[in-house]
Amino acid sequence: MLRSLFFAPILLLALLFSTSANSQYVLDEYYKQKGILYEDHVYKAGIQTVRLHPVEDELAMPIIRLNGGTLRLSFDDLYDDFMNLSYTIIHCNADWTPSGLLTQEYIANLQDDYIQNYEYSLNTLFAYTHYNLNIPNGNMRLLKSGNYLIKVYANNDPSDLVLTKRFMVYEDIVTAGGEIKRPTIVEYISTGQEVRFTISHPNYEIPNPFTDLKVHVLQNQRWDNSLTNLKPQFLQNNQLVYNYNRESTFPGGNEFRFFDIKNMRTLTLNMRRVDIDSVYTVYLKDDASREIERYSTYPDINGQFVIRRLDATNSASEADYVYVDFQLRYPTPLAVGDVYLFGKHTDWKLLPEYRLKYDPARKAYHSKVLLKQGYYNFMYAVYDGATKTADISTVEGSHWETENTYQILVYNREIGQRYDRLIGFGELSSADLY
Repeated sequence: MLRSLFFAPILLLALLFSTSANSQYVLDEYYKQKGILYEDHVYKAGIQTVRLHPVEDELAMPIIRLNGGTLRLSFDDLYDDFMNLSYTIIHCNADWTPSGLLTQEYIANLQDDYIQNYEYSLNTLFAYTHYNLNIPNGNMRLLKSGNYLIKVYANNDPSDLVLTKRFMVYEDIVTAGGEIKRPTIVEYISTGQEVRFTISHPNYEIPNPFTDLKVHVLQNQRWDNSLTNLKPQFLQNNQLVYNYNRESTFPGGNEFRFFDIKNMRTLTLNMRRVDIDSVYTVYLKDDASREIERYSTYPDINGQFVIRRLDATNSASEADYVYVDFQLRYPTPLAVGDVYLFGKHTDWKLLPEYRLKYDPARKAYHSKVLLKQGYYNFMYAVYDGATKTADISTVEGSHWETENTYQILVYNREIGQRYDRLIGFGELSSADLY
Protein backbone atom coordinates (compact mmCIF):
# COMPACT_ATOMS: atom_id res chain seq x y z
CA MET A 1 0.00 0.00 0.00
CA LEU A 2 1.37 3.38 -1.04
CA ARG A 3 0.66 6.23 1.34
CA SER A 4 2.18 9.65 1.94
CA LEU A 5 1.50 12.29 4.54
CA PHE A 6 2.52 15.17 2.33
CA PHE A 7 2.28 14.12 -1.30
CA ALA A 8 -1.46 14.65 -1.87
CA PRO A 9 -1.68 18.20 -0.42
CA ILE A 10 1.30 19.39 -2.44
CA LEU A 11 -0.11 17.98 -5.68
CA LEU A 12 -3.56 19.40 -5.09
CA LEU A 13 -2.23 22.88 -4.32
CA ALA A 14 -0.04 22.72 -7.40
CA LEU A 15 -3.09 21.79 -9.46
CA LEU A 16 -5.13 24.70 -8.12
CA PHE A 17 -2.39 27.22 -8.79
CA SER A 18 -1.66 25.91 -12.28
CA THR A 19 -5.18 25.60 -13.69
CA SER A 20 -6.92 28.74 -12.45
CA ALA A 21 -6.25 32.26 -13.64
CA ASN A 22 -7.02 33.51 -10.16
CA SER A 23 -5.85 30.86 -7.71
CA GLN A 24 -6.04 33.19 -4.76
CA TYR A 25 -9.77 33.48 -5.38
CA VAL A 26 -10.05 29.70 -5.29
CA LEU A 27 -8.37 29.43 -1.92
CA ASP A 28 -9.66 32.55 -0.18
CA GLU A 29 -13.21 32.84 -1.48
CA TYR A 30 -14.28 29.30 -2.23
CA TYR A 31 -12.60 27.06 0.32
CA LYS A 32 -12.59 29.76 3.01
CA GLN A 33 -16.23 30.70 2.66
CA LYS A 34 -17.32 32.52 5.82
CA GLY A 35 -20.61 31.24 7.17
CA ILE A 36 -22.78 28.37 6.08
CA LEU A 37 -24.34 28.17 2.62
CA TYR A 38 -27.62 26.28 2.31
CA GLU A 39 -26.49 24.44 -0.79
CA ASP A 40 -23.99 21.81 -1.89
CA HIS A 41 -20.63 23.29 -0.96
CA VAL A 42 -17.11 22.29 0.11
CA TYR A 43 -15.43 24.56 2.66
CA LYS A 44 -12.00 22.91 2.97
CA ALA A 45 -9.40 22.26 0.29
CA GLY A 46 -8.60 18.58 -0.04
CA ILE A 47 -12.19 17.36 0.31
CA GLN A 48 -13.00 15.57 -2.94
CA THR A 49 -15.70 13.42 -4.56
CA VAL A 50 -18.58 14.37 -2.27
CA ARG A 51 -21.61 12.23 -3.06
CA LEU A 52 -25.08 11.81 -1.53
CA HIS A 53 -27.56 9.36 -3.01
CA PRO A 54 -29.97 6.55 -2.08
CA VAL A 55 -28.06 3.45 -0.99
CA GLU A 56 -29.71 1.31 -3.65
CA ASP A 57 -29.19 3.71 -6.59
CA GLU A 58 -26.10 5.92 -6.80
CA LEU A 59 -27.46 7.79 -9.85
CA ALA A 60 -30.74 8.77 -8.21
CA MET A 61 -31.64 12.10 -6.67
CA PRO A 62 -30.88 12.42 -2.91
CA ILE A 63 -34.50 11.98 -1.86
CA ILE A 64 -36.16 9.31 0.32
CA ARG A 65 -39.65 8.65 1.64
CA LEU A 66 -40.34 9.57 5.25
CA ASN A 67 -39.75 6.47 7.43
CA GLY A 68 -38.50 4.54 4.43
CA GLY A 69 -35.18 4.53 2.57
CA THR A 70 -31.57 5.40 3.36
CA LEU A 71 -29.15 7.89 1.86
CA ARG A 72 -25.38 7.49 1.79
CA LEU A 73 -22.96 10.39 2.13
CA SER A 74 -19.37 9.72 1.07
CA PHE A 75 -16.29 11.83 0.45
CA ASP A 76 -12.49 11.72 0.49
CA ASP A 77 -9.94 13.79 2.36
CA LEU A 78 -6.68 14.17 0.43
CA TYR A 79 -4.92 16.09 3.19
CA ASP A 80 -5.17 14.25 6.47
CA ASP A 81 -4.89 10.65 7.57
CA PHE A 82 -7.83 11.23 9.89
CA MET A 83 -10.03 14.15 10.95
CA ASN A 84 -12.38 14.26 13.90
CA LEU A 85 -15.59 14.87 11.96
CA SER A 86 -19.11 15.49 13.22
CA TYR A 87 -22.39 16.16 11.47
CA THR A 88 -25.80 17.61 12.11
CA ILE A 89 -28.92 18.07 9.99
CA ILE A 90 -30.81 21.31 9.38
CA HIS A 91 -34.44 21.44 8.28
CA CYS A 92 -35.16 23.97 5.52
CA ASN A 93 -38.13 25.60 3.84
CA ALA A 94 -38.97 25.01 0.19
CA ASP A 95 -36.67 27.93 -0.77
CA TRP A 96 -33.73 26.43 1.16
CA THR A 97 -33.83 28.91 4.01
CA PRO A 98 -33.81 27.46 7.55
CA SER A 99 -37.28 26.54 8.77
CA GLY A 100 -38.65 27.66 12.12
CA LEU A 101 -38.52 24.19 13.63
CA LEU A 102 -36.46 23.33 16.68
CA THR A 103 -33.95 20.54 16.13
CA GLN A 104 -35.83 18.16 18.42
CA GLU A 105 -38.96 18.67 16.34
CA TYR A 106 -37.46 17.07 13.23
CA ILE A 107 -34.68 14.82 14.61
CA ALA A 108 -35.16 11.97 17.09
CA ASN A 109 -32.38 10.65 19.35
CA LEU A 110 -29.11 12.57 18.83
CA GLN A 111 -29.03 16.08 17.35
CA ASP A 112 -25.42 15.73 16.20
CA ASP A 113 -23.05 12.80 15.96
CA TYR A 114 -19.58 11.69 14.85
CA ILE A 115 -18.77 10.19 11.46
CA GLN A 116 -17.30 6.88 12.55
CA ASN A 117 -16.92 5.04 9.24
CA TYR A 118 -13.62 5.77 7.52
CA GLU A 119 -10.90 3.83 5.73
CA TYR A 120 -7.53 4.61 4.23
CA SER A 121 -6.89 4.28 0.51
CA LEU A 122 -5.42 0.94 -0.51
CA ASN A 123 -3.02 0.26 -3.40
CA THR A 124 -3.32 3.79 -4.76
CA LEU A 125 -0.64 6.21 -5.90
CA PHE A 126 -2.60 9.10 -4.41
CA ALA A 127 -3.21 8.78 -0.67
CA TYR A 128 -6.57 9.72 0.84
CA THR A 129 -8.99 8.89 3.64
CA HIS A 130 -12.50 7.83 2.64
CA TYR A 131 -15.49 8.65 4.86
CA ASN A 132 -19.08 7.43 4.57
CA LEU A 133 -22.29 7.85 6.53
CA ASN A 134 -25.84 6.54 6.19
CA ILE A 135 -28.82 8.83 6.85
CA PRO A 136 -31.04 8.20 8.73
CA ASN A 137 -29.37 5.79 11.16
CA GLY A 138 -29.73 4.37 14.66
CA ASN A 139 -28.47 7.59 16.23
CA MET A 140 -30.45 10.05 14.14
CA ARG A 141 -34.00 9.59 12.84
CA LEU A 142 -35.93 12.13 10.76
CA LEU A 143 -39.43 13.06 11.89
CA LYS A 144 -40.64 15.53 9.26
CA SER A 145 -40.74 15.72 5.50
CA GLY A 146 -39.21 18.61 3.59
CA ASN A 147 -35.81 19.92 2.55
CA TYR A 148 -32.75 19.10 4.63
CA LEU A 149 -29.12 20.16 4.72
CA ILE A 150 -26.47 17.92 6.22
CA LYS A 151 -23.59 19.88 7.73
CA VAL A 152 -20.22 18.21 8.33
CA TYR A 153 -17.74 20.00 10.57
CA ALA A 154 -14.36 19.30 12.19
CA ASN A 155 -12.87 19.28 15.70
CA ASN A 156 -16.25 19.46 17.49
CA ASP A 157 -16.58 23.04 16.25
CA PRO A 158 -19.80 23.70 14.26
CA SER A 159 -18.16 26.77 12.72
CA ASP A 160 -15.24 24.70 11.36
CA LEU A 161 -17.18 23.69 8.27
CA VAL A 162 -16.10 20.86 5.98
CA LEU A 163 -19.06 20.47 3.63
CA THR A 164 -22.81 20.91 3.26
CA LYS A 165 -25.09 18.80 1.12
CA ARG A 166 -28.79 19.04 0.26
CA PHE A 167 -31.32 16.21 0.44
CA MET A 168 -35.10 15.79 0.61
CA VAL A 169 -37.58 13.65 2.52
CA TYR A 170 -41.08 13.30 1.07
CA GLU A 171 -44.49 11.99 2.07
CA ASP A 172 -46.37 10.01 -0.55
CA ILE A 173 -49.59 12.05 -0.26
CA VAL A 174 -50.11 13.55 -3.72
CA THR A 175 -49.13 12.22 -7.13
CA ALA A 176 -47.23 14.26 -9.70
CA GLY A 177 -47.30 13.00 -13.28
CA GLY A 178 -47.19 14.40 -16.77
CA GLU A 179 -45.31 14.46 -20.04
CA ILE A 180 -42.49 16.24 -21.85
CA LYS A 181 -43.52 17.81 -25.15
CA ARG A 182 -41.88 19.60 -28.03
CA PRO A 183 -42.50 23.31 -27.35
CA THR A 184 -45.43 25.08 -28.95
CA ILE A 185 -43.63 28.43 -28.78
CA VAL A 186 -41.96 28.92 -32.17
CA GLU A 187 -38.69 30.36 -30.80
CA TYR A 188 -38.12 27.21 -28.69
CA ILE A 189 -39.53 24.59 -31.06
CA SER A 190 -36.11 23.24 -32.12
CA THR A 191 -34.15 23.81 -28.89
CA GLY A 192 -36.49 23.39 -25.92
CA GLN A 193 -38.58 20.90 -23.98
CA GLU A 194 -41.95 21.78 -22.48
CA VAL A 195 -42.92 20.20 -19.15
CA ARG A 196 -46.66 19.66 -18.65
CA PHE A 197 -47.82 17.99 -15.47
CA THR A 198 -50.73 17.35 -13.14
CA ILE A 199 -50.86 17.03 -9.35
CA SER A 200 -53.56 14.65 -8.13
CA HIS A 201 -54.73 14.90 -4.50
CA PRO A 202 -57.90 12.77 -4.13
CA ASN A 203 -57.49 12.19 -0.39
CA TYR A 204 -55.80 15.42 0.63
CA GLU A 205 -57.49 18.79 0.98
CA ILE A 206 -55.63 21.84 -0.37
CA PRO A 207 -57.76 24.88 0.55
CA ASN A 208 -55.78 27.39 -1.52
CA PRO A 209 -53.30 25.78 -3.93
CA PHE A 210 -52.32 29.18 -5.36
CA THR A 211 -50.79 30.30 -2.07
CA ASP A 212 -50.28 27.12 -0.03
CA LEU A 213 -48.42 25.06 -2.64
CA LYS A 214 -44.86 25.52 -3.85
CA VAL A 215 -43.91 23.39 -6.84
CA HIS A 216 -40.31 22.98 -8.00
CA VAL A 217 -39.40 21.45 -11.38
CA LEU A 218 -35.80 20.35 -11.91
CA GLN A 219 -33.96 19.12 -15.01
CA ASN A 220 -31.50 16.27 -14.42
CA GLN A 221 -31.53 16.96 -10.65
CA ARG A 222 -30.12 20.47 -11.13
CA TRP A 223 -31.09 23.27 -8.75
CA ASP A 224 -29.30 26.02 -10.67
CA ASN A 225 -31.97 26.28 -13.40
CA SER A 226 -35.02 24.95 -11.54
CA LEU A 227 -38.51 26.44 -11.96
CA THR A 228 -39.99 27.47 -8.62
CA ASN A 229 -42.81 29.94 -9.22
CA LEU A 230 -45.42 27.95 -11.18
CA LYS A 231 -49.05 28.21 -10.10
CA PRO A 232 -51.81 25.80 -11.23
CA GLN A 233 -53.70 26.92 -14.31
CA PHE A 234 -56.78 24.77 -13.76
CA LEU A 235 -58.44 22.99 -10.85
CA GLN A 236 -60.59 19.99 -11.69
CA ASN A 237 -61.68 16.82 -9.86
CA ASN A 238 -58.99 16.95 -7.17
CA GLN A 239 -56.38 17.68 -9.81
CA LEU A 240 -54.14 20.69 -10.33
CA VAL A 241 -53.18 21.18 -13.96
CA TYR A 242 -49.95 22.90 -15.05
CA ASN A 243 -50.09 23.19 -18.84
CA TYR A 244 -47.83 26.17 -19.39
CA ASN A 245 -46.03 26.89 -22.63
CA ARG A 246 -43.24 29.42 -22.27
CA GLU A 247 -43.12 29.36 -18.45
CA SER A 248 -42.37 25.64 -18.16
CA THR A 249 -39.96 25.27 -21.09
CA PHE A 250 -36.35 24.22 -20.46
CA PRO A 251 -33.47 24.29 -22.96
CA GLY A 252 -33.16 20.75 -24.23
CA GLY A 253 -29.38 20.84 -24.18
CA ASN A 254 -27.45 17.97 -25.68
CA GLU A 255 -26.43 14.47 -24.71
CA PHE A 256 -23.54 14.62 -22.26
CA ARG A 257 -19.95 14.03 -23.23
CA PHE A 258 -18.30 11.18 -21.35
CA PHE A 259 -15.05 9.48 -20.47
CA ASP A 260 -14.21 6.23 -18.72
CA ILE A 261 -11.19 6.03 -16.41
CA LYS A 262 -12.11 2.86 -14.54
CA ASN A 263 -9.05 1.07 -15.93
CA MET A 264 -5.65 2.71 -16.30
CA ARG A 265 -4.17 -0.21 -18.27
CA THR A 266 -6.17 0.22 -21.46
CA LEU A 267 -7.38 3.13 -23.56
CA THR A 268 -11.15 3.42 -23.58
CA LEU A 269 -13.36 5.52 -25.82
CA ASN A 270 -12.40 9.23 -25.76
CA MET A 271 -9.03 8.53 -24.11
CA ARG A 272 -5.90 9.45 -26.10
CA ARG A 273 -3.03 8.60 -23.78
CA VAL A 274 -2.23 7.55 -20.20
CA ASP A 275 1.01 8.60 -18.52
CA ILE A 276 2.27 7.48 -15.15
CA ASP A 277 4.97 9.20 -13.16
CA SER A 278 4.24 9.63 -9.48
CA VAL A 279 0.51 9.63 -10.33
CA TYR A 280 -1.62 8.88 -13.37
CA THR A 281 -2.38 11.48 -16.03
CA VAL A 282 -5.08 10.75 -18.60
CA TYR A 283 -5.19 12.75 -21.83
CA LEU A 284 -8.62 12.82 -23.40
CA LYS A 285 -9.19 13.18 -27.12
CA ASP A 286 -9.64 16.77 -28.25
CA ASP A 287 -13.19 18.08 -28.08
CA ALA A 288 -14.87 20.54 -30.43
CA SER A 289 -17.92 22.77 -30.27
CA ARG A 290 -21.27 21.11 -31.00
CA GLU A 291 -23.23 24.34 -31.28
CA ILE A 292 -24.15 23.94 -34.94
CA GLU A 293 -24.05 20.15 -35.18
CA ARG A 294 -27.20 18.17 -35.84
CA TYR A 295 -28.55 16.15 -32.92
CA SER A 296 -27.02 12.73 -32.47
CA THR A 297 -28.39 10.28 -29.94
CA TYR A 298 -26.34 8.04 -27.67
CA PRO A 299 -26.90 6.76 -24.11
CA ASP A 300 -25.71 8.90 -21.22
CA ILE A 301 -26.37 9.20 -17.48
CA ASN A 302 -27.56 12.82 -17.63
CA GLY A 303 -24.50 14.47 -16.15
CA GLN A 304 -23.95 12.01 -13.29
CA PHE A 305 -20.83 10.05 -12.44
CA VAL A 306 -19.98 6.75 -10.75
CA ILE A 307 -16.83 5.77 -8.89
CA ARG A 308 -15.29 2.49 -10.10
CA ARG A 309 -11.95 0.77 -10.40
CA LEU A 310 -12.24 -2.40 -12.43
CA ASP A 311 -9.58 -4.42 -10.62
CA ALA A 312 -10.73 -3.42 -7.14
CA THR A 313 -12.85 -5.22 -4.57
CA ASN A 314 -13.84 -1.91 -2.93
CA SER A 315 -13.75 1.06 -5.29
CA ALA A 316 -14.54 3.51 -2.49
CA SER A 317 -11.04 3.12 -1.05
CA GLU A 318 -9.15 1.49 -3.95
CA ALA A 319 -10.06 3.81 -6.84
CA ASP A 320 -7.11 6.11 -7.49
CA TYR A 321 -7.06 9.84 -8.15
CA VAL A 322 -6.05 10.78 -11.68
CA TYR A 323 -5.18 14.01 -13.44
CA VAL A 324 -7.52 14.33 -16.44
CA ASP A 325 -6.41 16.60 -19.27
CA PHE A 326 -9.24 18.35 -21.16
CA GLN A 327 -8.80 20.25 -24.42
CA LEU A 328 -11.63 22.04 -26.24
CA ARG A 329 -10.59 23.28 -29.68
CA TYR A 330 -11.56 26.87 -30.52
CA PRO A 331 -9.89 29.04 -33.19
CA THR A 332 -10.23 32.20 -31.05
CA PRO A 333 -11.32 32.74 -27.44
CA LEU A 334 -15.03 33.30 -26.85
CA ALA A 335 -16.06 36.88 -26.22
CA VAL A 336 -19.09 35.94 -24.12
CA GLY A 337 -17.38 34.51 -21.03
CA ASP A 338 -15.12 31.91 -19.43
CA VAL A 339 -15.50 28.19 -20.17
CA TYR A 340 -15.93 25.61 -17.40
CA LEU A 341 -16.36 21.88 -16.98
CA PHE A 342 -19.91 21.28 -15.82
CA GLY A 343 -21.82 18.32 -14.39
CA LYS A 344 -22.73 16.52 -11.20
CA HIS A 345 -19.05 16.21 -10.29
CA THR A 346 -18.91 20.04 -10.13
CA ASP A 347 -22.20 20.16 -8.14
CA TRP A 348 -23.74 21.83 -11.21
CA LYS A 349 -21.69 24.93 -10.44
CA LEU A 350 -19.09 26.93 -12.35
CA LEU A 351 -16.28 26.30 -9.88
CA PRO A 352 -12.90 28.03 -10.20
CA GLU A 353 -10.94 24.77 -10.18
CA TYR A 354 -12.89 23.56 -13.23
CA ARG A 355 -12.30 26.67 -15.33
CA LEU A 356 -10.50 26.17 -18.65
CA LYS A 357 -7.84 28.63 -19.76
CA TYR A 358 -7.45 29.60 -23.40
CA ASP A 359 -4.08 28.65 -24.91
CA PRO A 360 -3.37 30.64 -28.12
CA ALA A 361 -0.60 28.25 -29.15
CA ARG A 362 -2.94 25.27 -29.06
CA LYS A 363 -5.95 27.29 -30.25
CA ALA A 364 -7.90 25.55 -27.54
CA TYR A 365 -9.29 25.85 -24.06
CA HIS A 366 -7.32 23.65 -21.73
CA SER A 367 -7.41 22.40 -18.14
CA LYS A 368 -6.07 19.54 -16.06
CA VAL A 369 -8.20 18.49 -13.09
CA LEU A 370 -8.01 15.85 -10.40
CA LEU A 371 -10.77 13.21 -10.46
CA LYS A 372 -11.33 9.83 -8.87
CA GLN A 373 -11.44 6.78 -11.10
CA GLY A 374 -14.84 6.05 -12.58
CA TYR A 375 -17.21 6.94 -15.39
CA TYR A 376 -18.11 10.60 -15.89
CA ASN A 377 -20.61 12.65 -17.86
CA PHE A 378 -19.82 16.31 -18.43
CA MET A 379 -20.38 19.35 -20.62
CA TYR A 380 -18.60 22.59 -21.37
CA ALA A 381 -20.51 25.56 -19.97
CA VAL A 382 -19.94 29.27 -20.48
CA TYR A 383 -20.51 31.82 -17.73
CA ASP A 384 -23.32 34.16 -18.76
CA GLY A 385 -22.53 37.47 -17.09
CA ALA A 386 -25.95 38.94 -17.81
CA THR A 387 -27.93 36.23 -16.04
CA LYS A 388 -25.04 34.95 -13.85
CA THR A 389 -25.87 31.41 -14.92
CA ALA A 390 -24.27 28.51 -16.76
CA ASP A 391 -24.91 28.66 -20.51
CA ILE A 392 -24.52 25.24 -22.11
CA SER A 393 -25.88 25.98 -25.57
CA THR A 394 -22.97 28.21 -26.68
CA VAL A 395 -20.59 25.24 -26.85
CA GLU A 396 -22.89 22.21 -26.72
CA GLY A 397 -25.94 23.35 -28.71
CA SER A 398 -29.54 22.64 -27.69
CA HIS A 399 -32.06 20.21 -29.20
CA TRP A 400 -35.65 19.29 -28.45
CA GLU A 401 -34.83 15.60 -29.00
CA THR A 402 -32.30 15.34 -26.13
CA GLU A 403 -33.05 12.74 -23.45
CA ASN A 404 -33.39 14.43 -20.03
CA THR A 405 -35.09 13.55 -16.76
CA TYR A 406 -37.30 15.99 -14.87
CA GLN A 407 -38.10 15.94 -11.15
CA ILE A 408 -41.26 17.49 -9.66
CA LEU A 409 -41.28 18.40 -5.96
CA VAL A 410 -44.58 19.44 -4.34
CA TYR A 411 -44.44 21.40 -1.06
CA ASN A 412 -47.37 22.50 1.07
CA ARG A 413 -47.61 24.65 4.19
CA GLU A 414 -50.90 23.91 5.93
CA ILE A 415 -52.67 26.49 8.07
CA GLY A 416 -50.89 26.75 11.41
CA GLN A 417 -47.75 24.94 10.29
CA ARG A 418 -44.28 26.45 10.61
CA TYR A 419 -42.59 24.51 7.83
CA ASP A 420 -43.05 23.33 4.23
CA ARG A 421 -44.04 19.67 3.99
CA LEU A 422 -42.82 17.82 0.92
CA ILE A 423 -46.04 15.99 0.07
CA GLY A 424 -45.19 14.56 -3.33
CA PHE A 425 -42.39 13.65 -5.70
CA GLY A 426 -42.52 12.62 -9.35
CA GLU A 427 -40.04 12.02 -12.14
CA LEU A 428 -40.54 12.29 -15.90
CA SER A 429 -38.35 11.48 -18.88
CA SER A 430 -38.20 13.17 -22.26
CA ALA A 431 -37.49 9.75 -23.77
CA ASP A 432 -41.29 9.49 -24.04
CA LEU A 433 -41.13 12.15 -26.76
CA TYR A 434 -40.22 9.51 -29.31
